[in-house]
Amino acid sequence: MKPIKLGLLGLGTVGTGVVRIVEGHHDDLERQIGAPVEISRIAVRNADKPRAVRVDRHKLTENPWEVVNDPEIDVIIEVMGGVEHTKTYLLAALEQGKQVVTANKDLMALHGPDILAKAAEVR
Repeated sequence: MKPIKLGLLGLGTVGTGVVRIVEGHHDDLERQIGAPVEISRIAVRNADKPRAVRVDRHKLTENPWEVVNDPEIDVIIEVMGGVEHTKTYLLAALEQGKQVVTANKDLMALHGPDILAKAAEVR
């Protein structure tokens, strides 16, 4: 089965946790979902910064658009914070038919209806 490819926007505390879960529970996720899950690209502020988790350097980019616009990525997971730029990235990802996941309460409080409307529109 084709793997589900994830794009991660942010690799702070929450993003590091996402990587640990995906990498540490790979077999369980595949069994539960029915397909392998892999992190393909990760947008970070500083690609050279030491990380609390090991990540292939080639997966890192300092340009979030490289993650959002990657045609291979199926799901965008946003854990970078912020509101306006983040909203723009998620709306663009939805427009491209990608699924999105966010842990951004501020974003959803301010723009949740717009994001949910776009998700319903492109379904």
